[in-house]
Amino acid sequence: MQVRGSDWFTVFIILMLGLAIYTATSWPLRASIIVLVLGSAGLFMAVVQLAFDIRARHLKISPRSTPRLAMELPATESKNPKEDLLGTLEIWVWLLGLFLAIYVIGLRIALPLFVLSYARLYGASWRLSVFLAALIGAFMFGIYDNIMHVYWPDSILGNLLDLND
Repeated sequence: MQVRGSDWFTVFIILMLGLAIYTATSWPLRASIIVLVLGSAGLFMAVVQLAFDIRARHLKISPRSTPRLAMELPATESKNPKEDLLGTLEIWVWLLGLFLAIYVIGLRIALPLFVLSYARLYGASWRLSVFLAALIGAFMFGIYDNIMHVYWPDSILGNLLDLND
């Protein structure tokens, strides 16, 4: 039987999930419950996937005989490697800019500004951009700040102006 790269990846996932579950067993129950539940479900699904892959090769079921979803490539993908590289670099610049803004002005302000600038730059109307930014801001302030009381990392500007909680 021939072992494929996808099999090794599935085995890697099984090992990582098993390690996470094993590590979480020494934690208090409140801290480990999410890792144990989601890790166990993921471990089960990965083992089933590996079994299906091995069984399909054992029975010599060709991948073409199984029905697949008909999916088209997104319109933004190109066959030009230079354009793909520039698109990838553009995504990394956006992410680095977001992390820098979070570090300098704080997450509560940076994330709505990021959504506003990203949506506006990529073609959304001002109305939609402001609506999306206000929606994420309201969600963060309403749910995470007031209901869940999430700890936000300190920012440079917050430290300078003594705004950090």
